[in-house]
Amino acid sequence: MKAPPRRGLLLFHPDRPLPAPALLSQVPPRGSAAMAPRQETRAPSARLVGTLLLLVLVVAAIARSHWGTRLDGFTVDEPWHVVAGVSYLRTGDYRLNPEHPPLVKLAAGAAQREDFALPPFAPLVEKSQERDWVEDVMFLGNDAAAAQQRTRWSLWAFHGALLLALGLLLWRALGLAWAAGALAFLAIEPSVAAHLPVAMTDLPLALTLAVAVVAAGLLLSRWQWRWVLAAGLALGLVLGSKHSGLAGVAGVGAVLAIGVLAGWRSEGWAEGVRRLGRVAAAGVLGVAVLWAMYDFRFHAGPDGSDGFNRSMPDKVADLNIPHWRLAIGVADEARLLPRAYLWGLADTVRAGVEGRGQSSHLLWGVNHKGRPPWFTWPSIVVSKLPLALAAMALAGLLLLRWRSLPAAGRWTLAAALGAGGVHLAALMSGQGTYGGIRHALPLVVLLALPAGALVAFAWQRRGMALRVLALVPLAAALGMTIGEPRVWEYHNELAGGSREAYRQFGNEGLDLGQRWPEIKAFHDEVVAPEGATLYSDYWFMEEQAIAARSNYRRKVDSIDDTNVDGVYEGYFLYPMHMTLPWPDWGWDPAVGLKGLEQVARRGYVAIYKGRRQDAQGRAADVYDKVLEHLYKLGGGRDDVVAARLEEVLVQLPFHVGAAVELGNAYLRLGNVAAARRAYGLPLVQQMMPVEPLVESQLQEQIARLADGTDPATVPPLRNPWME
Repeated sequence: MKAPPRRGLLLFHPDRPLPAPALLSQVPPRGSAAMAPRQETRAPSARLVGTLLLLVLVVAAIARSHWGTRLDGFTVDEPWHVVAGVSYLRTGDYRLNPEHPPLVKLAAGAAQREDFALPPFAPLVEKSQERDWVEDVMFLGNDAAAAQQRTRWSLWAFHGALLLALGLLLWRALGLAWAAGALAFLAIEPSVAAHLPVAMTDLPLALTLAVAVVAAGLLLSRWQWRWVLAAGLALGLVLGSKHSGLAGVAGVGAVLAIGVLAGWRSEGWAEGVRRLGRVAAAGVLGVAVLWAMYDFRFHAGPDGSDGFNRSMPDKVADLNIPHWRLAIGVADEARLLPRAYLWGLADTVRAGVEGRGQSSHLLWGVNHKGRPPWFTWPSIVVSKLPLALAAMALAGLLLLRWRSLPAAGRWTLAAALGAGGVHLAALMSGQGTYGGIRHALPLVVLLALPAGALVAFAWQRRGMALRVLALVPLAAALGMTIGEPRVWEYHNELAGGSREAYRQFGNEGLDLGQRWPEIKAFHDEVVAPEGATLYSDYWFMEEQAIAARSNYRRKVDSIDDTNVDGVYEGYFLYPMHMTLPWPDWGWDPAVGLKGLEQVARRGYVAIYKGRRQDAQGRAADVYDKVLEHLYKLGGGRDDVVAARLEEVLVQLPFHVGAAVELGNAYLRLGNVAAARRAYGLPLVQQMMPVEPLVESQLQEQIARLADGTDPATVPPLRNPWME
């Protein structure tokens, strides 16, 4: 005999009978006139029409993406992912780019031609050396333009399939109008459009998490095995997309736990155990899907090797937060997950949670030092979302009638709240904000659910005027953004629009190195005919310039450079941020750009011409050359290394990486006092605060270097800016 329902959890009870709106009801009630044979024969055609509608919206999303990304080259991370994907498929070795799980890399790698050249693995030390190797493979060993086109089409197909799956599941849970409204929202949203053809992990995470949310909602409402399988598969895809997906999985898991508890409270312990078993089965399936992406192997290589650019023990030891260091170390020792996945998780914690030493955050035109303010991530989303789409999502929330929704709909929205809330909490708890909107894409995609509610509300009322009104935000957003030639750079009017957003924000939502095709066109039209030299303070992959046989050159070619004043003449590429004063960084464009004339602008990139003295720019290039000397060319000549780094720190006294490498150089030279002074330089400068975890490392290293200490007994300090 079933236990009587208990009060207090009825809101979450999946089997509670509620009146469903007509538009959400896909099956006519038994015994009604609608069950007549003539009506039943029309059901397949209705399903066909609905499916075609969702397909049209997916195709529209791809077309909109194509238009808004037509000027884009590779992002600085894509060649890494593409080459890694080819390597995974051909060799079965997962040593390359373990920073991210394999899902999107497998999709991009599978699209490449059979004649894509992949040389034998080289011994790799540090992430920077691996980046150089994969960029050499892409740009110097292959037709990069052809590889990018194949990548774009494969990712449109991959993301399009996820969009269609999301639409079909939403149709099942909340009705066709709701699903169509949500897909229309995603088809127009600029950040989604920008990421659709890109071989990066952010949009796959956002879309697979949304699919998992709806699959979990359907599981919670019906507890059928097919939805156990759907939820488990979706959760596995989330895990295989990006390590930060663990936060969203935890949020979905919390709502699934509520569903189990609801069954126990309303129907007794037997029902609770039944539901718990099905949730556990979904979880086991999700983990199995992740293992399958690594060929069910613990080690990266099929021969039992782990040829990462940094050993697993060292990677774990790099972590400064004790509980993360312990958890990942224990998981690796127990072989709970593939080692390549755990290596990447350690890297994610180091970059996102600990923040790579990031200590400044530009928000709404104010440079915040130290910890990012609480409103950082809400501000990033608010500044990037078209205002009309934001209004649509808000209106959908206000019009939402929770109690009138079917159980699947209520559970879906609860799972979305859980996943989005935990993901946002994870973002807000971290130090790193450099990723910008791409790290917040799960929140953007989940906002499509309340946006779809507005369309569903209007279609339920059946009034033509109301339906047209519900579509106005979509039309307005499309009209306001369709003219954007570079949707990656899009910011709304609150941020000053795309052209002026660099004054308000400073993160990768402005640019991620995609402007090389436009730079090359300018070079071929203007720079090359003049025989001039092209210098760059804009981050792109220099192998692109080398492969194009351009006139590009670095400011510094060796650690023996003597151009201390940094006098250069030619054309110069600058990110638009460098047209602004940055007192905290010692940068004044009136001084730094003196003698130059801006001759062109390509989105986020300003192009200048003239002759200038750029001691700071030279110092930054010296640091890069020193790192190349130390970590790629084998090091040595520490007296020269120290001399160059002293020059760097005269110009850039806040430069933690240079100070650490200078201290290490003096340590190798046996000069304890000089090493102690070098490690302390970031702590005494007043320009930029040192991130607390890094500050602790520096203080501990200084404490080890008391007078009389044998320098051979003190290990070098890990450069926190190496990650």
